[in-house]
Amino acid sequence: MKRVGHARRVVVCLIMVLSFGLSVSTAYGKDKLIFGVHPFKSAKELNKMFTPLIKYLEKETGVKIQFRSSRSYDAAIQAILDGDVDISYLGPAGYAILSDEHPTKVRPIAVVVNKGKPTFKGVIVTKDDSRLTSLKQLKGKKVAFGDRKSTLSCYMPAYMIMKAGVFDSISYNFLGTHDNVAKAVQAGYFDAGGLKPGVANKYIGKGLKVLAVSQEVHEHVIVAGYKLNPVIYKKIRKAMLNVKDPKVYKSIKKSLTGFASVKSRDYNNLRKVIKAVDAKIPTGYASK
Repeated sequence: MKRVGHARRVVVCLIMVLSFGLSVSTAYGKDKLIFGVHPFKSAKELNKMFTPLIKYLEKETGVKIQFRSSRSYDAAIQAILDGDVDISYLGPAGYAILSDEHPTKVRPIAVVVNKGKPTFKGVIVTKDDSRLTSLKQLKGKKVAFGDRKSTLSCYMPAYMIMKAGVFDSISYNFLGTHDNVAKAVQAGYFDAGGLKPGVANKYIGKGLKVLAVSQEVHEHVIVAGYKLNPVIYKKIRKAMLNVKDPKVYKSIKKSLTGFASVKSRDYNNLRKVIKAVDAKIPTGYASK
């Protein structure tokens, strides 16, 4: 009888060990992880862009990962706070705000490297036949911004205009996407607009020119939600810092050259910009 009891205890222990091993591979026992992306393109486009990275991470971690696009920038942040996504691709401003207000809810995994650098710059554009040559000349003009929470189509251009001392004199609207901003300025509805270089380059020489360039800020970042198991977090981080196949990151953006280690403090300069702009434009304010 003692031997039978001992055998039962061994079986129970084995079941517990196996169960623990399975739970380690997911976030709090889920059978798959959710990879969230903020909506800077259509859900269909984003799914195609991020599929190579997701497949790579599945292979390296042994865990099933499902893609999910958020309805808005705010929804992308809320999904992390609610624990609805385990991994997320966030814009610089989104991460800077989230990690500043809820440091225990998010952990940086890696930053994207663009043309060999983990930083990028924004631009303010105007029509190529415009007489504007400096930001000070935007006094009393109309300016187009993209999404209110966007780094390069709102925060950086607004801050640049503030530093030029003419922000209080301008009128502005939020048009949602970078392409909307470019087209609106191109059509003459606005005197200037904030853009990321990738979009601006499509219109330079086709109706637009660069009026000013922003300071460098850290790039988009891959983050982990607070429910992601630490073991899986380490596997994902190691995998991302050691990508060998360029297709994994170039499917996201052709100019990307990999991923790099990143710390929360790398976004401190951007946090200063965000606080300055938020003091001028309440986050719920749509236009002026």
